[in-house]
Amino acid sequence: MGAMYSDDVSGCPGPRLLIFSIGKRDTFHQAVRQALADLTDDSGRRFDSTHGGPTSPPAPAGTADPGGSDAYRAILGKARRFLSAALPTAELHLITADTPADAARAAGTFADTGADAGVGPLVLVDAGGAGLSTAPFEESVATALDALAAGLSGGPEDRLPARHTVVYAEGGSDDGLLVSRPYHLRQVPDDTWAHTADVVCQLADHIQRCLAGAAARAARTPPAALAHALHAFLTACSGNTWGLHYYTGSVVSGTIRDLDGLAEAAGNPVLRGPSEHSLACGALARWQLDGAPFLTVVTSGMVDEFRGTLANLRDARARGFIVCADSPATAWFPFQGTVHGAEDSRAVLAARGVPHVYLDSPERLDAGLAEAFAAYHEDRGPVVLLVTPSVLEAPADETTAERAAAAATPPARPAVTVVREDEIAPVVDEINHGPDRLLWQCGSLGPQESGLVHEIARKAGIALADSLTRPGSVARYRDGAVVPEYLGTLGVYGFSARVHDYLHDNGRLRARDQQSLLFLKSRIAEAATPFSPRVLKRSLRIAQVTREPEHIAPYTDLPVRADALDFLTAVRERLDVDPGVLDRRTSALTGARESASDALHELPVLPMSANYFFARLGGVLERLITEESYTYTGVYDVGRGGLSAVRNLPRTGPGFSGWYGRALMGDALQSIPAIALTRDDNVLAFIGDGASALVPDIVPTLIQQVCLYGRPLRGNVTVFRLIDGGHSVIRTYHEGRTDAAMSRQTQVLHLLEPEWTRSFSGLTVRHRHLPDAAGADLGDWLTRRATVTICSVPIAHNNEGDGLSLLSAHGWQRDELSDLSLTVIRATARSAYPASGA
Repeated sequence: MGAMYSDDVSGCPGPRLLIFSIGKRDTFHQAVRQALADLTDDSGRRFDSTHGGPTSPPAPAGTADPGGSDAYRAILGKARRFLSAALPTAELHLITADTPADAARAAGTFADTGADAGVGPLVLVDAGGAGLSTAPFEESVATALDALAAGLSGGPEDRLPARHTVVYAEGGSDDGLLVSRPYHLRQVPDDTWAHTADVVCQLADHIQRCLAGAAARAARTPPAALAHALHAFLTACSGNTWGLHYYTGSVVSGTIRDLDGLAEAAGNPVLRGPSEHSLACGALARWQLDGAPFLTVVTSGMVDEFRGTLANLRDARARGFIVCADSPATAWFPFQGTVHGAEDSRAVLAARGVPHVYLDSPERLDAGLAEAFAAYHEDRGPVVLLVTPSVLEAPADETTAERAAAAATPPARPAVTVVREDEIAPVVDEINHGPDRLLWQCGSLGPQESGLVHEIARKAGIALADSLTRPGSVARYRDGAVVPEYLGTLGVYGFSARVHDYLHDNGRLRARDQQSLLFLKSRIAEAATPFSPRVLKRSLRIAQVTREPEHIAPYTDLPVRADALDFLTAVRERLDVDPGVLDRRTSALTGARESASDALHELPVLPMSANYFFARLGGVLERLITEESYTYTGVYDVGRGGLSAVRNLPRTGPGFSGWYGRALMGDALQSIPAIALTRDDNVLAFIGDGASALVPDIVPTLIQQVCLYGRPLRGNVTVFRLIDGGHSVIRTYHEGRTDAAMSRQTQVLHLLEPEWTRSFSGLTVRHRHLPDAAGADLGDWLTRRATVTICSVPIAHNNEGDGLSLLSAHGWQRDELSDLSLTVIRATARSAYPASGA
C-alpha cells in the first residue's frame, strides 16, 4: 500500500480508498453511501461498492442533498474542494458488511491493490447494529478491529489505529464514565442529514490526517538517544524493578512514547498520576518501601510542580532521574521555559541541593549523560535533567544503549564507614551492663538489618520504637507473631502511651542515668521526638548510628559513624548482657502498660471520636493479623487521622508516611496508585478532609491503570477519609497554646457524596459512609479482593490523647494523673477561686 498518484488526471486510474461500513441497519449504510455519492458526483473521482454480508445489500443512494440543509451543502462543498486538490482522481470503494468478520473476508479481494496513496482504510462501525459494545473497558470493538486488520495485507503498519476507525453508538454514556477509546467514538445523529454530513467530515479528516501523517512519518527520526540511554542505564542498574512515571506534554510526547514501549516490553511498572506532583509522591513511596529507582518525565515549565516532595526525594537519597523539558537558554522569553534571561531554575535546584544537568545540545549529550550517571551513583537523591527539544529528539545510534549500560557499574570507592572501636565500645558497654532502660528508634531497615535488630533486642531486653516518618520499620507484628520488645511510636506527634510511660515516671522524664535512647539510621530530626533540643541535650543520654557524618546531631552523646549493618553485626558479636540487667529490662518492658490512655476510645457517641474509631479498627486488625495472616501497607497522610493511625493501629511492616521530610498534606494520598499497583499485600490509607481538599482525586487514575493498562490489584485498597470539618492538628495547636476558639483558618468544608458502587472490568470501586465503626463489617471491607473502598468517616474534633503533644500526656483522661499535670491547674484554681482550696 502507499502508491503515489499524479495531479494529471488524464488516463490515470487514481488511488483506491477503502471505506468500510459495518452493521446490520440499512439506515446507517444509507448515510455512508449518500456521503460517498455526494463526494464523487460530477467529479474526477469514482464511487464503487461491494457488499460483504449475508443480508441483502443496501439500497442505492438517494437525493444528493439530504434534508435540504444549508449546513450540509457548506460542509459538502468544502470537502469536495479539498478532495479535488488532494486526490482528484481517487476511487472511493465502499465495503458494506453486517459484522467485522464479514468485512474482513470481503477485504481480501482488495488486499493487494497497493493504490491508496498513503491513505489507509476508513472504518465506520454501527456498534449496535454490529453487536459490539463501546463500554469503556470492553474489548469487543478492539478485538473485532484486530480481526479486520488481519484481513488486510502487509505488516504492522496496516493495523487500524484510532485515526482509521469511527464507531457510532446509540445514546450517550449511561455509566457516567468518559474516557478516550482507541478509536473515535461518536453518537449516532438523530437527523439523517447530520449523519451524512458527519461521514463527509470523517472521510475528509481521515484523508487529511493520513496524508499529513505520511509526511510526518517520513520525517520522523529514529528512536531518541536520551530515552534509550536512560532505559538501558536503569535496567542495567536494577533490572525491571525501576518504575516509569510520566504525565504528558507536547514536547516530551515522543520521549514518553519511546520509554513507554521500552518499559512495557521489559516488564517495568508504568505508573501514572493525576498531576506531576503525584508522580514524585509515588516515586518517593516506592523508594522508601521497596528501594525502587524511578524515571519521571514531565513537560516544559513543570519543574516547579513537584512541590517540596522534590526535597523529600533528596533527603531520602532516592535514586532516579526527573526529565523536565525546557527551552534553549538563548530563547527569547520562551513559552513555559525556566532557563532563560528572566529566570534560571538551575539556581533553585542548586539552592535545594538537588543534582541537575542542563542538556541543551545533541553534541554534548554523551558528556551530559556521563555527568548525570555519575551523580546517580553518588546517592545524593534524584538527578534532574533539564532537556531542550533538540536533545529530546536526537536519534540513538547502534551503541547508545550499550554505552549507557556500561555506565551502570558504579566507580570503585573505599568503604564509606568502618565501625571504630572507640565509638562502638561505649554503646556495647551500655547494652551489656546498663542502664535498665534502653530504647532504640529504628529508621528504614533492610532484611538483614531488621533480623539483627530483633535478635539483639530480644537477647538484650531493648525496647523498640518506630517513628512518625518511618512507621513500621519495627512493628507490633513480625511474621505474624507479636514482638514483645516493640512499644510503639516515638515522634513529635503521635507518640504512643507505652513509649511515654517507659521514659517517664509520674509525668516526668526518668533520670538521665536510668535510661538511654539510640537512634539507628536517623539524623534525629525534629520530627523524631517530642522533646525540645534542651531536653535532648540535658535530660537524655543519646546514642546515634548514621553513615553520614554531617547527620550527627548536636545533642548526641555517643555517635557511631557506620553503616547500620556493620554496627549491628559488631554488636551481636560483642553481646554479653549482664543477667541482672536483662531481668530489670524485661520487667521495665512488661511494666509499660498496653493502653490507649484515654477515656474516649470506649465512648460510643456520634460523631465518633478519632480515639473510638481507631480503637475499633485496631481490634479488627488484631483479629485479621492473628487469625487470618493479614498483612497490609499503611499510608498515613498529614493530619490527626494519620497521627492516630500511626499511634494506635498494629502494623505488619513498613508503611509510607506523608509526615516524612516537609510533611506535605496530600502526598500520602497521591502515592496510593503507585503503592497499590506494585505491592503484594493490602493497602490501608488514612487521609484527612484537609489533605483530600488539596490534591486531585486518585480514583480515576487507579481505575485507568487497572482496567486499561492491565496492572491488576494484588490485594485490597481501603482509603479511610476522616472528616471532621477542619485542619485538626493546627486547631489543637491553636486551642492548646492560646485557649482560642475554632477559627476560620482551620475550617474545611466537605461535600459528602452519597454512597455508590461501580464495577469496571473486574474491579469494584465503592464509596461507603462509616458513621459508626461498631455497626460496620470492617473485616469484610478490608479483605475484599480487587476492590477499592473509599470510606468517608465523620468524626468529632477533640484535643485528647493520641500523642498530639507532650501537653496531651498530662490530661485528665490519662491512666495516671501526674503531679506535674496538676501543678498549673492547682495554681490557676487558687488564683481564680482563693476560697476553694489550700
